[in-house]
Formats: sequence, structure tokens, C-alpha cells
Amino acid sequence: MKVFSWNDVAVGAESRAAASFGLANDSNYAAAVCVGGFDGAHLGHQAIFDAVFEWKKKRALAAGGQKILAGAVTFKRSPGALKNSAYPGDVFSERQKLEFLEKRAFDFCVMIDFSEDFSKIKGRNFLDKLRKFCSMQFLAAGSDFRLGHNSDTGVAELSDYAAQNGLELKVLDDVLLDGKRVSSSLIRKAVLDGDFALAKKLLGRPYCIDGSPFTWKACSSESSLTMIANERAAQVLPKAGRHPVGVAFDGKESSAFLCAEDQFLRLEFPLGQKVQFVKEIKFQ
Repeated sequence: MKVFSWNDVAVGAESRAAASFGLANDSNYAAAVCVGGFDGAHLGHQAIFDAVFEWKKKRALAAGGQKILAGAVTFKRSPGALKNSAYPGDVFSERQKLEFLEKRAFDFCVMIDFSEDFSKIKGRNFLDKLRKFCSMQFLAAGSDFRLGHNSDTGVAELSDYAAQNGLELKVLDDVLLDGKRVSSSLIRKAVLDGDFALAKKLLGRPYCIDGSPFTWKACSSESSLTMIANERAAQVLPKAGRHPVGVAFDGKESSAFLCAEDQFLRLEFPLGQKVQFVKEIKFQ
């Protein structure tokens, strides 16, 4: 999967994506794209991804040699992290998001570093640049889709834009679980409450903390090995408690307990375990 920045899209956008795939010009390919935060890539997001790949498969059968690409346009961190001082944390780290998208077999990802300057771009201008960058001919979006300066482009505006520019659009209905809309916000609340069974249902897999951004310090006692992360976590953590987890580290796996203290992490391993680098922490 090729990864681009918003600068790649905004500066010299014409045929940039085509060239990176060894294609002569835009007539040689078309792209199916989804745009969103995709924090956690939960069941609702996965329905959007499915729509992209369904269109790609259908178009490839009728394309007659034209290369069809699948792309995801997303953010390094949720914009809520910069807009809301009470934001509890992300569901995904940047590494986890990229790995998930690559496993889904996306051909490319545009990873946007959200900023004040980026927030001033109008939705129509954003879509214009994206179309030129990757020859976007299909766009999948959720029913709550909004983008652009002051959220100037929602589903109604997006539908008008698609009709005016020959863009095929599919807006996905909400995915419901037990009568509730599946969302990243609901997952964050489940994690804060320590309800990891609910978080697993919403995600379709266990909730995991990326341990790779941290520097871990070991502290041994007579009964256990304790690993302490020296940096604050960007991902959402349970408010309190001692939680059983599975930990991937140094090419191995082990059971442990995690204690979250004011967005800091502490792992307690059985005595005798040797750990240097914690890759991932999976809640049971």
C-alpha cells in the first residue's frame, strides 16, 4: 500500500498517483475512494470499505484492461483530538490504522495531518483536488459524512457534487448493534467504562493499545515484573482498574495486567518474564 500526505494531493496533484503506480496518465486507471476518520475501523467503517471493494471488483470486470485502485483518505489522529480539550483519546494509533488498511488490501492511503490550515479548505475544493490526484470515480461515505471549512459539505452537498462531476456515490446507512449506532465515540465510552466485551462487538475484534510509541522502563519486585511507559497515551484508556490483557512483545506473547493511571500505562507480568519492547496490548 502506498501512503501519501495531503501535500502530495494538494501540490502538483495532476497524475501524481498515476505516476506512483507506473501509469502513464489518468485514462489508464480509476480509483474507488472512501474518506473519513476511520478511528478503530469498526463495523460501520468496514461496511464503507466493503462498498469500495465491491465497486472495484465490478469495475475491474468491465474495465477492459484499465487499472482500478482502492484508496482510503483519513487522518493521522482524529480531528477531535485538536478541537476538544475533553477528548478521551483515539481508538487506533497511526500504525494500527495503516496496518489495518493494508490488510484490507487498499492500494493507497492519503494520511492527513489535521491542522488549522487544513480545516480552512472548503469541501468542494478538497474533492476537486482528490479527483485530480487519483482519478476518483467512486466515493463511499457514511450517512454522517461531513467535511470542509465549518463542515460545509455533508451528504446533500456531496450528492450535488457527484451529480455535477460524474462521480458515482454510495452513502451507507448506519450499522446498528443492539439498537445503537456503531461509532468510534461509542467505542471510546465502552473503553472508558472498562466494557471491553462491548468494544469487541463494535470493533469486530478485541480493543488493542499500540505499545510501540512508548519507551518502557522495567521495575522488578519479588512477585512480578512491572513495565512502565514513560509517555502519555494518545489512545483511549479505561478510567481506572487493573485489567487482564494479552501482550505481544519481542516476538512473543504473554498474559499480564494493565493499570492505567492518568493516561499513563503500567504492565504487570508474571515473575521471570523478560520484556524489552512492548508491541501491542490486547484487552480480554
